[in-house]
Amino acid sequence: MAINYFKVINHKFGHNFGDWILKLFAQSITTLLGEYGELFKLERDEFVVLIYEFNDIKEIEKICNEIHRCLKKSFQVTGNEIYISTSLGVTVFPDDSSDPDKLLKFCNFAIYESKHKGKNMCTFFDKQKSQSYFRKILIESELKNSIINNEFDIFYQPQIDALSNKIIGVEALLRWNNDKLGNVFPNEFIPIAEDNGYIVQIGNWVLDKVIYTMHKWKERGTQVDSVAINISPVQLKRSDFKNKLLGLCTKYDIAPSLLELEITEGTLLEICDDNIKVFNQLVESHINIALDDFGTRYSSLSYLASLPVSTLKIDKLFVDGIQHKKNKILIKSIVDLSKSLNCKLIIEGVETEKQVHILNSLGCNIMQGYYFSKPLSKEELENLLANIK
Repeated sequence: MAINYFKVINHKFGHNFGDWILKLFAQSITTLLGEYGELFKLERDEFVVLIYEFNDIKEIEKICNEIHRCLKKSFQVTGNEIYISTSLGVTVFPDDSSDPDKLLKFCNFAIYESKHKGKNMCTFFDKQKSQSYFRKILIESELKNSIINNEFDIFYQPQIDALSNKIIGVEALLRWNNDKLGNVFPNEFIPIAEDNGYIVQIGNWVLDKVIYTMHKWKERGTQVDSVAINISPVQLKRSDFKNKLLGLCTKYDIAPSLLELEITEGTLLEICDDNIKVFNQLVESHINIALDDFGTRYSSLSYLASLPVSTLKIDKLFVDGIQHKKNKILIKSIVDLSKSLNCKLIIEGVETEKQVHILNSLGCNIMQGYYFSKPLSKEELENLLANIK
């Protein structure tokens, strides 16, 4: 079991006060358990209850309910009335495992589920649900040394002008290949990296790698008109983001106008006035801003008035259903909107010739997708560009 918001108690009243709470809590639970079981302390706010004998799982449920009922009474400490609650996780020996370490892990997972559901709850371990949790823990662990172990790579997907059949830019896409996990898709590991802060280090690595590659292309005379890089909202909140980005452009002698920073509509919800100032400063330095997945989530059009967006990207979701009349109407509306705002429009996820023809008829000509090219390694892209010449 874990005491909810114990860090808040420590922060507000001090660690000595927190220690008193832990003692009173332990005394209360020990008294409640009586001869049914024993209480053991693990980490600062985590405890384990061992129930040695029971005839039915409902007996365990009853004990958990008694624990929650017991904690409805306040603790009196130095004149302060404190209410606490717990998130409980239950695992059963030997049904779930005979290994003590595994049983503790299973309890932690069940506690995590209780917290996720809203705290002050009890959750019994479920092997099927646990797989995603343990994979998340493994991903988080492996991400720590992913850069040092040289596990990341950048692939590039061409953006095509379907009318002239020319490559007008590329999008840099992060790929991760780990010895234990194999290939892990960005939509799985990026949110985890954002949650624990690793995304800042990873994002800085991506910026350095991509801009250095652009420098090498420039030296060889390889022509790439625009390179789009996906940026996390966590990166944008860093006060040094703008200076680091522009510093890399200076270091590798790359014109900022060749870069396009891609943000999602979800990122807009996390943007404050300071971030908008940073965007304006980046645009003043000739860096372009693209709004990815446009129209799929929040579509807060008010942000288009305040943000200096230069490109709108229509998500694959619209393209997959392009045969439907409503999707065509929506895409045509975005086309007209982009023209009125003087924004470039890019269609993602184009996979068939039929989709190309329909998109062209709707006024879309810049496209990206497997119909034209899968994401390519740096060497594959260089060979493609060389053959085009």
